[in-house]
Parts: sequence; C-alpha cells; structure tokens
Amino acid sequence: MINRRLIRIKIFQSLFTELDNDETLTTQIQKSVKKSILDMEQNLLAVLSFGPELAHFISTDHNPNDYKYKTSDEDTKAFKIFTENSFFKNLADNVTVSNYLSKPKLSWSQEKETLFIIYKEIKKTDEFQELLKSDLTASDFFIFSRFIFKYLIFSSVEFEQLMEEKNIYWYDEKIPILKSIERLCDDYEKQEKIILPNLFKNEKEDLKMVDDLVSSFLDNKSEIEQLLSEYTPDWDNDRMNKIDYTLILMALTEFRFMPLIPVKVSLNEYIEIAKMYSTTKSSKFINGTLDKILHDWKKQNLINKKGRGLVG
Repeated sequence: MINRRLIRIKIFQSLFTELDNDETLTTQIQKSVKKSILDMEQNLLAVLSFGPELAHFISTDHNPNDYKYKTSDEDTKAFKIFTENSFFKNLADNVTVSNYLSKPKLSWSQEKETLFIIYKEIKKTDEFQELLKSDLTASDFFIFSRFIFKYLIFSSVEFEQLMEEKNIYWYDEKIPILKSIERLCDDYEKQEKIILPNLFKNEKEDLKMVDDLVSSFLDNKSEIEQLLSEYTPDWDNDRMNKIDYTLILMALTEFRFMPLIPVKVSLNEYIEIAKMYSTTKSSKFINGTLDKILHDWKKQNLINKKGRGLVG
C-alpha cells in the first residue's frame, strides 16, 4: 500500500509549503508526514466501508417492498444484489472494518444523496445488467463487489468529488488504496475470508526514510541551494517553478546525503513525480539539470553511496 514514491510525494508536499519558511521545525514536518502516511489506513477503511454502508442504505431507504406500486422481479433482484451481497456482509463482519463503522472517519450514512446518485450510476453499468441475468451466487456477488470498488475510484465523479473534499491527499492515495483492495480481493478469492492488507512493506524502514529525508533536506538546504545556483545561473529560485525547484533540491539531497539510495532510483522517482505535479516541460528540465550535476559530482567524488545505494 505504501511505496517509496508515495512517501516522497508526501514529503514533497510538506516541504513545498514550508520552503520559504526559515523557522521550519524538522520534527514538525516529520510528524506531519508520518501522520499523513499512517492515516492512510483510515482512508482505506473509509473506501472499504462504502460497500456495507451502501447495502445498508438500500436496505433501509430503497426497499422495493415499500414502493406504492407493484414491484417487478428486476426491482427485487436489484435489491438483493446489494442487500444480500455476501462479500459486503463479510466486510462488515471483519473486526477492523466493524470497529471503523462504529466510529467512522467518513460517515457514509451522512452522505445519503451521494450514495443514491452512485447507486443509480451503478445500476446503469453493463456489469450490473449482466448480474441481473445471473443466479446471484457468492461468486457473482464477489465479482460484482470487486467491480464496484474499481468503478468508484476510476469512474464515479460523485465519489471522486466527495473523497477529494474529505481527504486532501486523495489524488495521491487512490491508486495505492485500490491496489490494497485488489490484494484483499485476491486473498478473499483464495481463502474466502477478509484479510486486511498490511499498510507497509517495512514500516520501520519507511518511517525512517521520512525522518532521514526531511532532516537531510532541512539541515543541508543552504548548501544544496548554493550548489544548485552554480548550475542554473540564469534561474534564481524566484524565476524557477517552485515545484521543480523543490523536487530538484530533494533529488540533490538524496544524491549527496542519503548513501543507501541509488542515484538512478532518486533520478527516476523525481522525474516521475514532476510529470504528475508540474508542467509538461518540467520532467525534461529536471532530468537535464540533475543529469548535469550528477555527472560533475561523480567526477568530484561528492557522491558517496554504500550498501543498497551502490546498486545501479
């Protein structure tokens, strides 16, 4: 769920906002970034809880038995698709999800208008229409539930808008969260039980990277800025795109002061982040600037890598 690019992005966001603040506290940024990372578990649970909450909403607010007119077989079957969904029921019964539902960070029960709009959207999909023709087996419920989570993250404008409103980091987190849901679904398909994926591949190392990169950046910012100015005489930091400037400083920090990170990894990561957050020309500018500096620093023996940092 958490990868090193996402960690860099979260650090970049914090450093970017504090770049011109000479009184920035290292520990303050470190805590802020780590909190944002650890909060991803709650954000994952918010998305997972959508299924059970949608089922509950339909059961209580849109039961066809409450309609004034005679319900059709299709209405009844559509109702069962959500309210008798065994995968959603198993999600709700999971201890962690159940605890979250009792005190949710994002309460879907307070977003009934959004739930109803998304419910109507889902009913129009080809996947839903195909499901109406099925026998509604446990396998059918599971395949459709898996589709719903993909639909929410990739296709639902209403869901996207609400998540962006509730979580300022949604743009950065939605793909890692979807990948975690995919992993959960893969495990469910094999073992027929809900197993929440681990947030970290290696929590200790990932959180240490936050501490190391933030402290290395802030402790050596003046030196790195001076070195950068020598290679960009026509670009003072007021003229250079602030996003590009921050990303270049972060990359140079990794080159110079983080010996366990290979230079190729740092170079590739910041070029990719630039493609996500800066202008169309930024990745080429950053690549050219970093490549030139890296070439000279290697000649001057300013790049000292060890261990895993020597790879590549």
